[in-house]
Amino acid sequence: MICTIAGTASAQTLNDYLALRKANKITKSTLVSSLDSFVGTKVVELKCTIVGYIQSDDLISLSVSYPNNPARDHAVTAKSLPSWVNGGPVEVRMLVKATHADVMSEVQYEFIAVAMNSEVTSYEKANAPVVAEPTVKPTTQAKRSTTTSRSKVSSPRGKIVGDPKVISIYASFIKNHNKKLTNDRAYEIAEAVIRWSLTYDIDARLVVAVLITESDFNPTCFSSAGAMGLGQLMTENCKEYGINNPYDTNQNLYGTVRQLREHLDRYPGADMDSKKLALALAAYNAGPGAVRKYGGVPPYRETQNYIKRIFSRYRQLCAGD
Repeated sequence: MICTIAGTASAQTLNDYLALRKANKITKSTLVSSLDSFVGTKVVELKCTIVGYIQSDDLISLSVSYPNNPARDHAVTAKSLPSWVNGGPVEVRMLVKATHADVMSEVQYEFIAVAMNSEVTSYEKANAPVVAEPTVKPTTQAKRSTTTSRSKVSSPRGKIVGDPKVISIYASFIKNHNKKLTNDRAYEIAEAVIRWSLTYDIDARLVVAVLITESDFNPTCFSSAGAMGLGQLMTENCKEYGINNPYDTNQNLYGTVRQLREHLDRYPGADMDSKKLALALAAYNAGPGAVRKYGGVPPYRETQNYIKRIFSRYRQLCAGD
């Protein structure tokens, strides 16, 4: 039951919020999905919507929503709140103490402070440095990593990070391709693409070509066959890789890139040989059993067109090498 909270905190000013933000050395909001990859306790800022709350004894439980990513909705515990939070959904910036006992457990959130998102956004725009957005397309900087051992990776929570400049380039490309994405979501996708491409030693541009063909960078994409998310993972893929939320960007791209790597490894030399790469892509689309059955790319129109689309996009991305 959603109810009015008795004894909420006195009105908190924007300056109070910004002072706490500065004291905790926070300059921008944290993507909630990025908290999957850390263990410990830290103070972060969330950009979210307070949908409602319930009160039990002296504890308040806030229902927090992310309209563009409903799979990430969660609760935040609080002892008191500013009175203006009363009265329905409100878009906010919220400082919370995030505690993550281990990578397989749920993150726990404890309320610290809150401000209207519109007010914080206005402050940020007024005080933001002028930075030109990258306009070039993906380059070879994120192409390969020969220093990372694939055998050491066993969790969908990634530890490897790429060059921020390269990630920004990819984020700009992804945003330009799918203009429905927010800047934050485009960056989140780019960061995961680079991380898992480096981890599994795959050309990041090939991963991008696969994602365009599979979902056009739509994180909520769902097919009639039951394929889910950016890389269109099936339920059996999720079970195999320990993925509990296929619509989570990091988990989905972990599964996508790992599965692509496994198919590439089925056909030695597929990283360099276009005919073998076609077999790996056919295995991703139709399954390795179909490739074995027909001794090559299956005579399925869907699979053959799928390979052609990826090859065409991949060549465009590699133009100029």
